[in-house]
Amino acid sequence: MNSDGFRAIMETKKRPKVSKEVKIPMDLRNRIITTASELYQKTGLQFTMQEVATALNISKKTIYTVYPSKESLLIDMIDSLFADIHRKKTELAAAPIPIEDRIRSVIVAMPEQYAALDFRRLNELEDKYPAAARRVRQHLTENWEPTIDLLEEGIASGKIRPVSIPILKRVITASIESLLLEENSEGDYTESLKTMIDIIMNGIRRREDEVQHK
Repeated sequence: MNSDGFRAIMETKKRPKVSKEVKIPMDLRNRIITTASELYQKTGLQFTMQEVATALNISKKTIYTVYPSKESLLIDMIDSLFADIHRKKTELAAAPIPIEDRIRSVIVAMPEQYAALDFRRLNELEDKYPAAARRVRQHLTENWEPTIDLLEEGIASGKIRPVSIPILKRVITASIESLLLEENSEGDYTESLKTMIDIIMNGIRRREDEVQHK
């Protein structure tokens, strides 16, 4: 073998191996999120990655190829939840019902598949999974377009008082966050949410006597 051939072989051996990017099937990711959410309904944040793997009849190693940590799985669960909520809000905003009812529906929008979740368990996120807690807060302040559009429509129609929408947004966000991330033993999440929106709606809805004297 001549020197050029030997040098070519040596250079080939020295080249770093290019790792192939592992593509995770979306179906597997969705199955993991669904199963983890079901376990969360039963045990809260105490569910384990092994329990998810066992329920799906796959190895825990397979789970970790998709989610390197439990917190990364929780963040995807949160993203999935709020994506469903935003889709439902968009649908409710276009419903053929009075503007006040649409506003109420959009604010309390919660997909049926999540109705059994007690989100007050999320207070544990602050200590154990802070990145997931930050993601919850991020979602609470995003995707307000359907709600803001409805509030503006309600004010323009005279059905809603001319309140400051930015301040109202802060009030609603803070109220929901208190239900999600603070300890609260009075009733379940959905009932507490309904009570909260009743108080808010009674405050912003224009009363009959106000309409008459407008």
